[in-house]
Amino acid sequence: MVQDCISTQILVDGAMRPATDVQIPSGATVIYDVLRVMDGVPLFVEDHSARFFKSFDLSERKRPFEESWFEQSINQFIRQYGVVHGNIRCVYSISAANETQYLVYEIKHSYPTAEMYANGVACGTFVGERANPNVKQEAAVKTNAYKKIAETGVYEVLLVDNDHNVTEGSKSNTFFVKGNTIVTAMAQDVLCGITRLQIVSLIHSLRIPLEERKIHLSELSDFDAAFISGTSPKVLPIRSVESIEYKVDNPIVQKLSEAYNKSISNYIESYKKRKQ
Repeated sequence: MVQDCISTQILVDGAMRPATDVQIPSGATVIYDVLRVMDGVPLFVEDHSARFFKSFDLSERKRPFEESWFEQSINQFIRQYGVVHGNIRCVYSISAANETQYLVYEIKHSYPTAEMYANGVACGTFVGERANPNVKQEAAVKTNAYKKIAETGVYEVLLVDNDHNVTEGSKSNTFFVKGNTIVTAMAQDVLCGITRLQIVSLIHSLRIPLEERKIHLSELSDFDAAFISGTSPKVLPIRSVESIEYKVDNPIVQKLSEAYNKSISNYIESYKKRKQ
């Protein structure tokens, strides 16, 4: 059984198979991507495809198949399994014996509640950094960060590198607000989530000043507000990081949240028209 899989079937190299018959070999190298399905549409699938193949390029591995198959396989799984809303994981695994397989399946998801969007969420910190932040690959740092989340009960933990700079969340990207300016870590220091790409684009289109730079841990108390972005949380206000508290009703965060939700609606409508 594949960890976190909630679908009874998995698309394996283009063919649907019972999930109970599929497994990822222990010790296999895993390159993956996770995207959200809303109203039967794989959100921003083109951007997810680009990131998926970029992981192969950055890790100096040969691309496993044509780019067009990434989107086709996702739509095949959505259609055959009947996914309307949920998260889908695409996994390419390479075993120690160099055996490969490409899987598409539905995974567990946890979307923030209306109360979380209204009141924000609590976050902690965790010392750890990815060896290659822009390669979406299974890593020990993520596993250890998840353990701290489970132990402390926070919604997310922010990763802190060896120089005490805050980089990103264990499963999200992080933004801070000071006055009318948004501050976030530099792209090369984080796994640039698809939601992050959309948010940065919206920030520019809304003409909100943006600084991409190192953010030292000691700076966190200087910011007025903060939020995380990601496949499941979308734009989610942060109420606190450890003992530091932030304003949840910050107008810039609210403006971005509304703009991002509108961009999702526009994408779904446009995608459906293209597929008619």
